[in-house]
Amino acid sequence: MLDVLVVLPVFVVLLVITLLIAAPHFGPIFPTVSTNQSNGTVPLPGFIWVYVTVFASALVTGLMLLGYETVAVAKYGHTLGMAWLHIRPVHISGAGLSWGRSFGRAAIYWLSWFVGWIGLLDPLWCLWDDRRQCLHDKVVDSIVINDLAEDGAGGASDPA
Repeated sequence: MLDVLVVLPVFVVLLVITLLIAAPHFGPIFPTVSTNQSNGTVPLPGFIWVYVTVFASALVTGLMLLGYETVAVAKYGHTLGMAWLHIRPVHISGAGLSWGRSFGRAAIYWLSWFVGWIGLLDPLWCLWDDRRQCLHDKVVDSIVINDLAEDGAGGASDPA
């Protein structure tokens, strides 16, 4: 979840640039029916286009986060947020995750947020699971291990 902080500036910049480009074309935020309009139709409110722009920027940023997590976990074994917390997802056998498993793990976690509050089951599942696996870990046969001793920052294998 800390990796959102890595991508948050990207979202803000993307949103600001998109709004600066598109906002002049939105029309009035709250249009009214003019009595001199012959057909009496009301144009689509501008705030709808603001919502669409924010949603599209969030969707693009989410896809970038999906790609970032896939590449970072497959190539380096962890993302920046995982490295900061000294955790690392690995296959149940102890090997690193392949590109496919990294993508599957990230995609399932990302897609779980589109099903509303039911999506909270995914990250909360590890609280009562025997192996402390979330649902996205169960699907790709991965577990998250404490990587503190391997970083040289101390731990059980430290001779001192």
